[in-house]
Amino acid sequence: MLQAVIRDRLARRYRVLSLLLGGIRYRFRVRGGVGVTVAVGAALTVAVVLGACGNFLGWRSAAPLPRDAEVLQLAGPALPPGALAQPQRWDFTFDQNPEYLDPRWFYLIGGTDEYRSGKVFFQFTYSDDQPRQGMVKAAGERLRAAGWHLHNSDLRGCCPEVAATKRGWLIEVFSEGDLEASRYGLQVALTRTTPASVLPLTAGGLVVGGLLGWLLTAGAFRRAYRLQPARRTVVVLLCSGGLLAVLPATLLSGVAILAAYLDSASPTPGWLGYTFLGLRPLAYLGGTAVAVGLLLAAASARGCQRPVIREGSV
Repeated sequence: MLQAVIRDRLARRYRVLSLLLGGIRYRFRVRGGVGVTVAVGAALTVAVVLGACGNFLGWRSAAPLPRDAEVLQLAGPALPPGALAQPQRWDFTFDQNPEYLDPRWFYLIGGTDEYRSGKVFFQFTYSDDQPRQGMVKAAGERLRAAGWHLHNSDLRGCCPEVAATKRGWLIEVFSEGDLEASRYGLQVALTRTTPASVLPLTAGGLVVGGLLGWLLTAGAFRRAYRLQPARRTVVVLLCSGGLLAVLPATLLSGVAILAAYLDSASPTPGWLGYTFLGLRPLAYLGGTAVAVGLLLAAASARGCQRPVIREGSV
């Protein structure tokens, strides 16, 4: 009697599991080489989009830039001895270069090729009789002696630079190149390193986006098969055209996300592609086209009978 009850419970659990697996398989199933290729592309695209969103949300936890007095204390070892300079401030996390005079609406619509991290910085001008490589190298040595960790050092060429990190802050010392005959610029800048929450939120967005992109594609294909040929053509053109329009911004953001993982100290916005000049309006148009295509497919297929998943269909 007991054995029969156990067998019955196991059989019921197997049926429930079979139905569950069948439903998952049905939702994720994409047929044909073309369908799989499109699903992979859509999954990667949505993964980068949501990864960039996670990256953006993580950066919302970034600490505000310190006050001028604290900046002078932190950046003191990097400043040239005896130099007098007033700190300049870009009090934002990321934004368009404030030195650009483009109207705000142009940046919000068209994008910018000067998307920068916020910082507090000092600028100096020196003559060529004070070698820039020596100035930058000496700043790096003073930072190391003050307990900063040298993150990067490149003393070659016309624009040598060093970077050092300490307790969530990044100091960069670099030559701005030749300003005029026999004179060059030197900048010392304090900015943030990547907050601890950025990379986990980015990873979560990548995983959720990949699954969601595949699910959306599989669902769109199921609905498209039930549409009239003319409507199916419109849906395919809208979705495929939209994905192609978003592709350039997605590729650049994908590179930025990879760079953020390879160098977590440097402030790299994972959503960079969606702010870039010319790529931002394409992303707007592409995202709108995909959304309209998916809504059209869902509305046109509404009321059609869906396949019934039967036991043992897995």
